[in-house]
Amino acid sequence: MPRYARPANSDRAEDPIEAFGNRLRAGIIGYLRVNPNQSRAEIAAALDIPSPTVFNALEKMLEAGLLISDPPRTEWERGGRVRYSVNSELVSLLYLQLGQALGEI
Repeated sequence: MPRYARPANSDRAEDPIEAFGNRLRAGIIGYLRVNPNQSRAEIAAALDIPSPTVFNALEKMLEAGLLISDPPRTEWERGGRVRYSVNSELVSLLYLQLGQALGEI
């Protein structure tokens, strides 16, 4: 079984890479930083991405703690409007960790 090479500081990079995941998630975070409290439909329209695709990304980011929903997930009702904002504290921390792993900070 092949072994993958990992740099000594790779542990710092894994959390942010796992959390941000891909360009879609990074794009949603960037959009919500500038335009907080947006619904899934508003995010999908602004980024020209299908709503189900946005929903899947939002779910993963909520689970990772990158986003905050209003109302909180435990209070969601079928057909109710949910608004999303960035958990700036966590996103900034992960961004800092990635920068440190890359040697930028």
